[in-house]
Amino acid sequence: MRRPAHARGDPDDVLTMGVEEEFLLLGPDGAVVPAARSVVRDARGADQIKPEYMAYQLETSTRVCEDLDELRRDLVRLRRVAAEAAGQAGAYLVATGSAPLAGGPREALTDEERYRELARRFPDATAEGGTCGCHVHIGVPDRELAAAVLTRLRPWLPVLLAFTVNSPFAAAHDTGWASSRYPAQLRWPTFRPPGVWASAERYDRAVQDHVDSGTAMDPAGVYFLARLSPRYPTIEVRVADTCLDVADSVLFAAVVRALVAGLQDDIRRQEKIVPTPDGRIGADLETAARGRLRQESRLLAKIDPYLGDDLAAVHAGFARLRREGTGADRQRRLWARHGAGTDFVRELAQATTPVVTAR
Repeated sequence: MRRPAHARGDPDDVLTMGVEEEFLLLGPDGAVVPAARSVVRDARGADQIKPEYMAYQLETSTRVCEDLDELRRDLVRLRRVAAEAAGQAGAYLVATGSAPLAGGPREALTDEERYRELARRFPDATAEGGTCGCHVHIGVPDRELAAAVLTRLRPWLPVLLAFTVNSPFAAAHDTGWASSRYPAQLRWPTFRPPGVWASAERYDRAVQDHVDSGTAMDPAGVYFLARLSPRYPTIEVRVADTCLDVADSVLFAAVVRALVAGLQDDIRRQEKIVPTPDGRIGADLETAARGRLRQESRLLAKIDPYLGDDLAAVHAGFARLRREGTGADRQRRLWARHGAGTDFVRELAQATTPVVTAR
């Protein structure tokens, strides 16, 4: 995995990206449908679709991609395959950060040893049921560089959450949050911004400290809002709600890639920083989760030099968000039109799964 052709530096070097999306399986009445295993069994290309923590959740994983068109095609394909298989199980595939009408019981846990042990260790977090995020992986094989990027990424996490909020409803009422997933996930002890670590070795030590203290089961169970992936040579940004439609997911991935490229450039130029205090980041994250953080112009000023061929697409994406609102805004408009009923759930499912169009 390499550095982007459209970043400053070697024009032959490309920062690769991949996206993991989590979804809910909902019945027409909005109740969760614990049918993930049968959906995966019936899905074509099941190697990229798997059950998640709760039996009414799915996760899809794109291939490693080098450009936005490739990423978009894979996201569309996976959503359509998963939605078709969900339909065979009598469920809708719905991209929302939390179950909007009826939450799922703890006993709907996916029957895997790892998940059973997580539920035993973290019952309060598990009691919240399944929430769904969008995780973007950016290829940075140099772990020292990747650890340094994490430190510089910290103050940008609230900005990334602000335009990806997509879970205003839970238990059939408006929570007052644009991302109700965010406060729910805080029940996991490691659902926090990464710390300020001087090296990859210090990062690894912090991860092991969480395992040793029991706040995480293993390195894969350390759920920092941005982390070094325990499986791949990537930086994994986990702060976002799952995105209502593919366009939002593609925009999020493009922004994260350009931001990582810019932060790498800052490091190479030895630009000094004063680390942002944890309290400030936490306050900004809460503001973002409530839908009240507006820092788009600051973000674009940072990433514009690193967008290259993605520049027009990213600016068009933010213009669309200004017109249509975030996923949370769009959900609230649907709720105002339909209320907590079958039409609301059906329209969320329609927004989730793209209609095939010629490109």
